[in-house]
Amino acid sequence: MSELQKRILVAVIFGPILLLALWLQGIYTVVLFGLISLFGCYEYFRMMCLKGWDLLWILYGFAAFIFLITIRGYDLEIVWLTFIVLTLQSLIAWDEGNSIPKAFKIAFGLFYTCMLPAMIVRIGLDHNRHPLLLVLVLMIWLVDSVAYFVGMRFGKHRNLISVSPNKSLEGFLAGILAPAIVVIVLHMCEVEWLPTREMVLIAVAAGIFGQLGDLLESMLKRYCGVKDSSHLIPGHGGILDRTDSLLLAGSFLYIALQVLP
Repeated sequence: MSELQKRILVAVIFGPILLLALWLQGIYTVVLFGLISLFGCYEYFRMMCLKGWDLLWILYGFAAFIFLITIRGYDLEIVWLTFIVLTLQSLIAWDEGNSIPKAFKIAFGLFYTCMLPAMIVRIGLDHNRHPLLLVLVLMIWLVDSVAYFVGMRFGKHRNLISVSPNKSLEGFLAGILAPAIVVIVLHMCEVEWLPTREMVLIAVAAGIFGQLGDLLESMLKRYCGVKDSSHLIPGHGGILDRTDSLLLAGSFLYIALQVLP
């Protein structure tokens, strides 16, 4: 079976499962993003080649994810506790050339693979009157498709960002405009898919922060010298390869829903 066939087969099987979990929300969303957090954390530590206490940090990150979505109001306390644990680890296993960079890698990884998924789950739990996450994922797929095809067909200004030299300005701008056009058309046609405020935020999340999330993952993989975060999903790479856009877009959406009236 070719890589393209594997890619199509996996998409046909797991795409509907993903959409169904986001539609049903509740415990289904918790389980979905719990798996994303757990396997994403594993992939991150594997890419960074952080040996020694990596398994303990994966378990710590998963416990933090569960804590963040079940017991609210202790976000800063979890960040402080993580800081203290990292400090103690660095002091106990002091290595002049490695301890501080390793601590920063671990802190970044825990935030990226544990706190961001927890923020996204909170959207599904706190705003369950509307399938916001389902619409966000559909918008991200639209952005990825439009940016890819416009970039391939009309992309002339490349090498704008060294971590992803094939990305073009034309594709990036098309990815920003695509969800905005969808929102405008739905509004003009008076299609009440979601409240206008939520649709605008989702368009910004998918069009801008979704693409930034893709670039963030490209930066990590280039730093680690790998093509994919893992080979967990046949034809698609790893969990982080498939959710990079969603992690940044979803976390932005959570913050925007919290801050904006």
